[in-house]
Amino acid sequence: MAIAGDAGATFVNPAALATIRHAAMEGSLQRYPDGTIETMGAAAFRLLQFDLGGGYHYLRFSDTSATKDNLVWTGSATYRFGFISLGSTLKYVSLEDSLDQVRRAGTMDLGAGIHVFDLMTLAFAVRNVGGWRVTGGPLTLPTSKHAGFSFNFTDPQETARVLGTIEVVWTEHARRRTIIGAEAGAVLGKVGVVGRVGWGAPPEGAGQKEVSLGAGVVLSRFNIDYAWQRRTKLGGHVHRFGLRFTI
Repeated sequence: MAIAGDAGATFVNPAALATIRHAAMEGSLQRYPDGTIETMGAAAFRLLQFDLGGGYHYLRFSDTSATKDNLVWTGSATYRFGFISLGSTLKYVSLEDSLDQVRRAGTMDLGAGIHVFDLMTLAFAVRNVGGWRVTGGPLTLPTSKHAGFSFNFTDPQETARVLGTIEVVWTEHARRRTIIGAEAGAVLGKVGVVGRVGWGAPPEGAGQKEVSLGAGVVLSRFNIDYAWQRRTKLGGHVHRFGLRFTI
């Protein structure tokens, strides 16, 4: 949540878009053992003191699931002044069950960030603030509060890359969760490799293990990402692939 500069921040903390210098795009694809497919795409660009972005997140569940699909669209705007950024996201959520009954709702996310050059970011976000029904029956979107901090232990413009991050989550009617992540690697010129590890309590009902692993290949402005989760509610040994581009 405190990782700034990626277009995917539209889903977690709109204020994190503030460090995008010109434009950013990213996408990911994941297939679960039960046949469920998950895709995501996002893009953002800078306009004067504003960063504007949006994206979609889509889950197509297996034929045996009671839920047919889940679609989220977002649109974000962030304003930065000095080290501080403030942002908001409008979010549209659609949920269709196996009987073809569709429920649609809208909600909003709010975020703030303090960015100290490329060294550290302190971030805050509240997701699903309020909400309104669009069509169909009621769709419950629990409010969650997030506080995160990330720190580069090395200058990210140099060869060595070492980054640490921590996030604390308070979700309505759920226990507090703490998530810790680390990234380390090396970039020579414009090409490099990084490894990642994350640890923390998963959301209730997700069925995930506490540890996840990942890696990335840096190719100038492109980043190819991979993540692995040993177990989820939809099956074990889940692999996610992603691509990011920034200018």
